[in-house]
Amino acid sequence: MASDQLYLFTALAAFNTSLQEQLKTAGSPQEIVAIAAERGYQISVEQLSLLSYRLTEAYWVWSGRGERWRQHFFADPEVLLRLG
Repeated sequence: MASDQLYLFTALAAFNTSLQEQLKTAGSPQEIVAIAAERGYQISVEQLSLLSYRLTEAYWVWSGRGERWRQHFFADPEVLLRLG
């Protein structure tokens, strides 16, 4: 199941410091999905976005930046361009 893949990826992140460093500096949700795929985990931006509010460890790029920042991180770039 796809949600199992996300769960397993987040479990790996809890113990892998090099992965944590990559997650801290990810520039987009798509980059996080690609990082997961490099390690054999198939997750989607939608899954990550839906559960991101529960991923509060310091190595998640949105950690400590507030709810608005997290929502902006996951916002569709096309929508953001239209909003100006």
